[in-house]
Amino acid sequence: MSTGAEVPRTISWSGAARRTERSGQRRSWRSGRRAASLRSAAARRTAALLGLTLLLAGCTTSGAAPEKSAPAEEPSAASEAPAEDPALAAACAEFWGDPDYRDPLSRTVLDRAGSAPEVGPSDPFFYAMTGDDIDAAFEQAPEPAQQAAAVLAEWFRTEPERGMDADRAAFAGAWEGLAAPCQELSVAAAWSLSAGEDGTKPAALVCADVFDTPGTLTHFANANVLTSNMFKLVGLSPREVPGGREDDVRATAELLGAEIAAVDDPAVAAALEQVRTPFLDALEGDTWSDGLSASLTELGTACEAAGYPSPAPGEIPQTTTSDQDSGPSTEVDDGIVGAGAQDGTHHGGRS
Repeated sequence: MSTGAEVPRTISWSGAARRTERSGQRRSWRSGRRAASLRSAAARRTAALLGLTLLLAGCTTSGAAPEKSAPAEEPSAASEAPAEDPALAAACAEFWGDPDYRDPLSRTVLDRAGSAPEVGPSDPFFYAMTGDDIDAAFEQAPEPAQQAAAVLAEWFRTEPERGMDADRAAFAGAWEGLAAPCQELSVAAAWSLSAGEDGTKPAALVCADVFDTPGTLTHFANANVLTSNMFKLVGLSPREVPGGREDDVRATAELLGAEIAAVDDPAVAAALEQVRTPFLDALEGDTWSDGLSASLTELGTACEAAGYPSPAPGEIPQTTTSDQDSGPSTEVDDGIVGAGAQDGTHHGGRS
């Protein structure tokens, strides 16, 4: 499953190729010769005069500047590509957040889907409203996109009230179903379907995935953002890596490795290398971690330079979302949250 990460999309341009039709002037020349049977002098003079007239006409035509016709338009990618639907483009931008990835609807959707197993049964109406938000975002889009949005919206109206029995696989399928009609218009949608070429993922999207995107579709399968989940493994401040979490440590190292390979900004990649270091050390047997405070500060600086403002580690609120396999977090100073934390729009999964 992708981590919200997007193949570089092919940009769709509007407009169609115009064709210029030209017709060449056709000239009808008459022969200056008469039939051999015309032997009279008058006939010969007539033929001579006709030949002279035609000769002069030919000289006049060849001596004049040729009539110029408009040059043919060269075919281009813009003219050959299908027209972009403005309503679909607007809906995809609202949901996926391109190009700055700040507080898109998709992040709220992941947050609420991640908290639904714990909180859904106590407030199903709240999650149903998320379905309304999804429908509203795509109400002007073409019918295929509306239908895909309706599937995801229906999940929020039916599954959260089932709590831990909510069909998470169905959510993932609906998520990808809504990414499909947007993949040509949204880099985030494209990366959510499959990883693109190395070095092509926008730094702003990578930074959003690290600092602000809930881990609903990652191996953590909860509403906490990646930084919060990492703190529970290697800490914000120095700590011992907890035992029994080797699978999470390894999966997190792999996730960070994928982001390092994907990002298009060397400074962000270098900072992510430092974030990954304590995970690699733990996998090699060194389970004492110096924490992520310094490396996340460096990453935040690189993200800021790339156009994505991220919170300083000490400014990020605590989390109350429990881990599925380790119970509720007891790390008061190491907990952090992302999506919805700054504006208070989060619900249930984080506080």
